[in-house]
Amino acid sequence: MDNLGHKGLLSGNIMRALLYYDLFDYPLTSEEIFRFLPSNHVTHSDIEHELDTMVKRARVFKLGDFFSLQPDPALQARRVNGNELAAKHLKIASAKAKVISRFPFVRSVMVSGSLSKGYADAKSDIDFFVITHPGRIWITRSLLGLYRRIVYFNSRRYFCINYFIDEDHLEIEERNLFTATELTTLIPLFGLTIHHELMLRNDWAKDYYPNYQLQPVEREGKAEPLFKRLAEQLMNTCFPEVVNRMLMRVALHRWKRIYGHTLGADDFRLAFKSGRSVSKSHPNAYQKKVLALFEERVRLLVNSDA
Repeated sequence: MDNLGHKGLLSGNIMRALLYYDLFDYPLTSEEIFRFLPSNHVTHSDIEHELDTMVKRARVFKLGDFFSLQPDPALQARRVNGNELAAKHLKIASAKAKVISRFPFVRSVMVSGSLSKGYADAKSDIDFFVITHPGRIWITRSLLGLYRRIVYFNSRRYFCINYFIDEDHLEIEERNLFTATELTTLIPLFGLTIHHELMLRNDWAKDYYPNYQLQPVEREGKAEPLFKRLAEQLMNTCFPEVVNRMLMRVALHRWKRIYGHTLGADDFRLAFKSGRSVSKSHPNAYQKKVLALFEERVRLLVNSDA
């Protein structure tokens, strides 16, 4: 990881950590800066000392308990309010995750998106990352989509599942800052052992966040509900591989019809990654936009320090 400008490696890394979250107008605590620092050769006290120096030099601004690249007190209130609403949304998410976990072939459910960072506002969805049994992603995805249409009238506000992988393919292909951030901030609500394995299989994320610490978990001993096991046994007798492929083709055809004219071929493949072991649907190409904006902001900061 390169440092920003010529003010020293630690201050440059602090700026880099703050900059990523500044894209979302989200100031950080000193503990969070340590967690998101692209270096593990410093202590928390080193960061606090450097932050004091940077605040005195007006390179960073202190907003209550938070630090920001912007001297805007409204960011503190925005974050505090967002954290409070996120705590309420996380309780809702826990209830929804319990429902999701009872669907056939679901093996792990995690909260992702802004809620996993501790933030929510009036427009926020509750995003979920789901791991399934191998070769059953599209069956599970279709069942959950049908449930959302019936129960929530297709609203994604509290039931937005936009990323599926299966437990035999836990490695994430996109190895970049955006994906590392999403992985290391996931909040597991069901299938804690599989979440632990997910992080072990994606230890490349520590290249971006070397201070990330994966907590050990005990193997979950609770058996799956009987109706879930029976449903899986029944579906496994009905040519599941054929059905899985058919449902994938149907979903891809629909996405191409709706979004194919707004995204180029490469952007479409990234936004709607689809295969036997993965299903991702991000129609706004959010990852590409965030990374491009981040690199542009890094370039501007480096030039301003030159």
